[in-house]
Amino acid sequence: MTKRRRFGKLLACAAAGLAAGVYISAAASSSAPAEGQTPPANAEAQQSSDWPEWRGPARDGHSAETGLPEQWSPAGENLAWRAPYGGRSAPVIHDNQLYLQNVAGDDKTAQERVMCLDANTGKLIWERKFSVYLSDVPQHRAGWASPSVDPRTGNVYVYTVGAQLSALSRDGKPIWSRSLPEEFGVITTHGGRTMSPVIEGDLVMVSGLSAGWGDIAATTNRYFAFDKGTGATVWISAPQKWHYDTNYSTPVVAEINGNRLLIVGGTDGVIHALRVGTGEPVWQWHVTKRALNNSVLVDDTTVYVTHSEENTDTTQMGMVAAIDGAGQGEVGKQQIKWVTRGFLGGFPSPVMDDERLYHVDNSAVLGAFDRATGKALWRHTLGTIQKGSPVLADGKLYVGTENGRFYILRPRADGVDVLDEDWLGKPDNPEAIVGSPAVSNGRVYVASMEATYAIGPRDVPRQTAAPASPEPVGSESEGAAGATGEPATLLVVPYEVRLAPGETETFRAQVYDANGRLLGDQKPTWAVEGGGSIDADGTYKAPADGPHALTVKATLGSVSGAGRVRVIPPLPWSIDFESNQAPEPPAHWINASGKFRFIVRDVAGTRALFREANDVVARRIRAYLGPPDWSDYTVEADVRASEQRRRMGDAGVIAQRYVLVLFGNSQRIELHPWQAADEMTVRAPFEWKPDTWYRVKLRVENRENGATRVQGKAWPTGQPEPTEWLVEKMDSIGHREGSPGLYSDALSDMAFDNINVYRNNDAPQKSSH
Repeated sequence: MTKRRRFGKLLACAAAGLAAGVYISAAASSSAPAEGQTPPANAEAQQSSDWPEWRGPARDGHSAETGLPEQWSPAGENLAWRAPYGGRSAPVIHDNQLYLQNVAGDDKTAQERVMCLDANTGKLIWERKFSVYLSDVPQHRAGWASPSVDPRTGNVYVYTVGAQLSALSRDGKPIWSRSLPEEFGVITTHGGRTMSPVIEGDLVMVSGLSAGWGDIAATTNRYFAFDKGTGATVWISAPQKWHYDTNYSTPVVAEINGNRLLIVGGTDGVIHALRVGTGEPVWQWHVTKRALNNSVLVDDTTVYVTHSEENTDTTQMGMVAAIDGAGQGEVGKQQIKWVTRGFLGGFPSPVMDDERLYHVDNSAVLGAFDRATGKALWRHTLGTIQKGSPVLADGKLYVGTENGRFYILRPRADGVDVLDEDWLGKPDNPEAIVGSPAVSNGRVYVASMEATYAIGPRDVPRQTAAPASPEPVGSESEGAAGATGEPATLLVVPYEVRLAPGETETFRAQVYDANGRLLGDQKPTWAVEGGGSIDADGTYKAPADGPHALTVKATLGSVSGAGRVRVIPPLPWSIDFESNQAPEPPAHWINASGKFRFIVRDVAGTRALFREANDVVARRIRAYLGPPDWSDYTVEADVRASEQRRRMGDAGVIAQRYVLVLFGNSQRIELHPWQAADEMTVRAPFEWKPDTWYRVKLRVENRENGATRVQGKAWPTGQPEPTEWLVEKMDSIGHREGSPGLYSDALSDMAFDNINVYRNNDAPQKSSH
């Protein structure tokens, strides 16, 4: 039996945006590094007992610690502490601090939140809240992903259900934030499924269903890699040919035959292997026609894959399989080592020891499989509903069920011993366990939907065994500069930037060999296509006017790469489409072009932005027109909808992450801070006649103490503007910034025209936009 390897640097998992307030206790300042950039003094020692991401330090749900508890009781036996903070995410631990992601507030004030607790006492050190925006995820599904910690810096990375990726320092201070909906057109749906961030070397990576601009305008699932220190975009990869559903499969990173690979289940039912440094596809294995949600396991060159969907070659549901991950292209029969069908483990991820793979199916049945042959060895029922993944440590399995039971089990070749079984909560009112346990410094931590439990001794124990030390960040195996070889891939970094007219940005070229290893200093030639100028060192200067959507290109011999630039002029804007003879909308708009989206055409005697009725795919669209960091402005537009088959679509505008919508079928106007949170919505009756232009106006003003004042109105185009606002909200947890945009739900044909965006203190006027 091949001895199991431990792979490289630690991953990390996260979720949270920088929108609302932060609570910090006095304890937070005692050990926090300045600006989160200096690691704790004992960082190297702490790494061995930390659990910095949801699957642990080795990315496989395994801990090498020994002497861990075999029995406990929620009433107090072997319970170090219980904190009244729960959630659906798994806790992560770094340097004696536990991080948890969940939901704060009631139905009218709900926000996503990341919390930092003292891992030894359970006391709250700090918390940061993030308002969810431009998302269809309901409140009860927020806090899906787990936060992740970078072991080298102590920085915490958070990815919200609304697709905002944020970096926080160890003491909770914001470092940077990216709004993936407004910048890349990421779409977040009702299910709330969100992957946890992965940290590898200098990169932090997440995924999302997106429709952007230019060559990434088509809707598909994409993987995004950002510089973990600055938030700059490094690469975007779209390996999928199709898309079935959103998912939360978190990648595993492994080195196979000199390639540092990111291995992940796609929303297309395919297992994908991408090069970490560049995002290039290496191999893929199509296993089902549904999205994949769990994570793989890797040992040397063997990749273990599980799912609970219908297989591609049989109607039988579910699969556990092992393949050779050393190839390229489509995985063929010769790379498949074994396949066992009929085990429906699609939500949890498996664990393994040297001989057996252990997995819990979606109905909370634990199964064991021989790693060499795939033979099913035994099954044991734990409950009826399962989402969380088991953890293997000290020869024991730790696992909780959504029924509220937490188990400590000792697996054998022919069965399993139940060492301990406890209800969290009460049998008639259990505390559901959706996330996975974590192991750190002699304790096992588990979060239910109601509370977090630290199982083990109250006194901080001494660790008796430690996992292998992670490889240093920037090792050659990961692709650090210094490798030698022929150039095969060139990345322009940053891959995408947004500039104002006349601004500059310095690009650099990162050149890799065929195995994805970063080569030394290279001197490419630079060129720009679409406006502006660039000099020999890669410094680009935007045109003095705007808007523009363009590319910056670097060439080194036979390899080349491109970066993307949007040049967006300042306010005020006035857009009437009369000069747009081409059918395409402005090229720099996000989620506006491509199939099922907007075209410019004649509508009722004028040039306007038009959407055809679409009742199948991408019916609802939010298009973003500007930067995500603007505030204190007003958006106006004329909107029009037809009536088809007794149905009338919905149309509106977006300002600072608020949406004002005219609803055709229900004949009302609504103001949405978070569309899926009905308790936050303000609505009023409004008669909206078909095939008639109406003017809508949305004004957002930042107030003191984090609040915003939001006002909306509508009236027939050509008539005097009414004095009174139809809907108004003083939002105590307000969105403080955001892009202007358009909203449409194309139950019927609809159109937009005469779009004005201007500062609140200015009057709308003509501009060059």
